Amino acid sequence: MAYSMTDVSGMSGVSLSELSHYAELGLLSPAFRGLDEDIYYEKKELLTLQQILFCKEAGVAEEEIGSMLKEEPVEIIRVMRQHRIRILEEALRLHGLIQTLDRTVSYLQGEETIEEHELYHGFEHNTRHARLPEAGQTQHLPETLPSRESKAEKIELKSKEDFLDSQTRIDQIHLDLKQALELGLEPGNPAVQEIIGRHLEWIKGYYTPTAEIYRDLANLYVEHRDFRNMYDGYHPRLAEFLREGMIIKASQDLS
Repeated sequence: MAYSMTDVSGMSGVSLSELSHYAELGLLSPAFRGLDEDIYYEKKELLTLQQILFCKEAGVAEEEIGSMLKEEPVEIIRVMRQHRIRILEEALRLHGLIQTLDRTVSYLQGEETIEEHELYHGFEHNTRHARLPEAGQTQHLPETLPSRESKAEKIELKSKEDFLDSQTRIDQIHLDLKQALELGLEPGNPAVQEIIGRHLEWIKGYYTPTAEIYRDLANLYVEHRDFRNMYDGYHPRLAEFLREGMIIKASQDLS
């Protein structure tokens, strides 16, 4: 199926001027020009545009994108998987930041106490979980932290193996949800709620959410661009399906 330049701009969020710019750079050539003098793109070009956007998201300089697009598919897949890990790492950081905001509001309202070191969980410079090393690099985790830090203030670092195991678990959860969605099951179906329960347990590996936080996280999955792009990679309706299931789980198990 062919899509006009306007269609592609609408579905991708890339402006017409940007599409023209990519064409001028030789990064994205249209499939053909129609009798109406409009230019059209097919599936191959749409995938190329997606790869351009992934490269930009990953911080690849524009002048280097062309050479990236000429790589073999296996190399492109490797880069996309690295980017997926970065998005998931950011997801974990945002999870912690949501909890910090929620607990701080509760503290200011006089509803609960909060330890001083907990004021900074989730901020970019103080993430609780170690980032994965770049390809070819070795990650060295400190055996001990500076003695000036109290036991409560020590940062718990996960090893690369722990992190990858965690990502394998959440990936399987997403695949199981996709299968349930394709089978036509409703978010409240017991089988779906069992999968959502595994999602909740996965989240608890990083922090313990309240019902409100879990609902907010569910909305974030739909509204945040990076999350949305990640879930769309599984199924175009997975983000909404997961959100509905999480809201039900929050009301049943976290209220």
